[in-house]
Amino acid sequence: MGKYILGIDQSTSGTKAILFDQYANVICRRDRAHRQYYPKDGWVEHDPMEIYNNLIGAIRAVITDSGVSPGDVLAVSVTNQRETVMLWEEDGRPVHNAVVWHCARAAELVKREKILSRSDEITNATGLMLSAYFSAGKAAWLFENVECGRHPLFGTMDSWVIWKLTGKHATDYSNASRTQLFNIHTLKWDEELLSLFGLSEVRMPEVKFSDEIFGYTTAEGVFPQPIPVSGVMGDSHGALFAQQCWKPGMVKCTFGTGMSVMMNIGKQPVLSKYKIGTSVAWGLRGEVEYALEGTANFTGDVIRWMENDLKLLESSKESEQMALQVEDTEGVYLVPAFAGINAPHWNSNVRAMLCGMQRSTNRNHIVRAGLESTVYQLKDIVEAMRKDTGIGIGELRTDGGPAKNKFLMQFAADLLRANVRVNAVEELSALGAVYAGGLGIGLWKDRDEIGSMGNDCGIYHTKMPEEQSRRLYAGWLDAVNMLIQKEE
Repeated sequence: MGKYILGIDQSTSGTKAILFDQYANVICRRDRAHRQYYPKDGWVEHDPMEIYNNLIGAIRAVITDSGVSPGDVLAVSVTNQRETVMLWEEDGRPVHNAVVWHCARAAELVKREKILSRSDEITNATGLMLSAYFSAGKAAWLFENVECGRHPLFGTMDSWVIWKLTGKHATDYSNASRTQLFNIHTLKWDEELLSLFGLSEVRMPEVKFSDEIFGYTTAEGVFPQPIPVSGVMGDSHGALFAQQCWKPGMVKCTFGTGMSVMMNIGKQPVLSKYKIGTSVAWGLRGEVEYALEGTANFTGDVIRWMENDLKLLESSKESEQMALQVEDTEGVYLVPAFAGINAPHWNSNVRAMLCGMQRSTNRNHIVRAGLESTVYQLKDIVEAMRKDTGIGIGELRTDGGPAKNKFLMQFAADLLRANVRVNAVEELSALGAVYAGGLGIGLWKDRDEIGSMGNDCGIYHTKMPEEQSRRLYAGWLDAVNMLIQKEE
């Protein structure tokens, strides 16, 4: 008789059900993609009911196909796309589609004088730069523009999944801290900010530690008896925990459609002077730990754009080989600010730019510039973290699909002047939540026991001369400044 935990990864593109055994091995995984809705330019939505139905379908499939007895599954853990937000009524009816994290519909709302004039207060309370990127502006837009009851329920996607599975209205500290409505010092919903965004009448979820039991579920009858939902973390936080970045100064980068770079900063929040966000990393065993985080919206999606829209390559797998066909980009830089540029520059008005081309420029140079743009954005964020903390990183831990690209990882080691460790486990966000869930139900005793299970990793070492890496990065900063000055 085995012991298993079911990890749910509710991501931007779909929902994954992943069955882990008691040694944190992946036994089986089943995916269900959901539709992306683009009602207006820059707007992005998901159908919450489609997501929930896909969730149940994925759970049924992974239990059936794994051959594991449903009675041997001890708990369900949840990781999720963050900042995506929705409102729903007491009867479980969504008042509207979920507004996705990179949706720009709240851009004008957060520029209102009454909100903009208090941007410093917002940052000091929440650790986050005022931006339409976070949940507050999106939720305010929904409450103002969509017909709903007087007291709808507010939730990020973890709250929606927990509500549907257990009937409980809850979230964890990591997700709450990314809404721009949660005070990271008092660890409570900030009543002044709720009022400022016009959300005082909205019902906020109870905030719990990541390893608490959030409720019980049979997942629509998949499990013979109700089992606990335990282990809830936002996706980037889950990856930070699964990468075992448990000491201050340890850094991980999750590569995907966008990119999340996080540094563990310990048990006291540090507010960034360089426009990097401060979040709750997780809450475990009754204590919270904090992290600095910088994000970029367009990293892996740059290669998808080159493949699907520019037709420069037939598949993303070709990008590595194409980049290696040329010695360098010959001075070509791509700044992928398709919807503005994030940390540490934070300018939502600029748009993407390809510069430095010569007559000899070919598609290999452009594809290489696209890959390099990911690392330049990573370098921007890591440099800001170094200045904030005074800590220079000796190692970067990475995960996500693009981390398989050897050219990309070597370029990261060269630009950062640090070792880059690529985790062989693909499901790190879900694994982090499962680790928390396993601690919560007593499957594992402590972090030391988790650490003893180990993870296989590949390591990249710096090879490029330092002067060359400095020159390349200086060229990137020139390109970014050119773009920002053009907008001004």
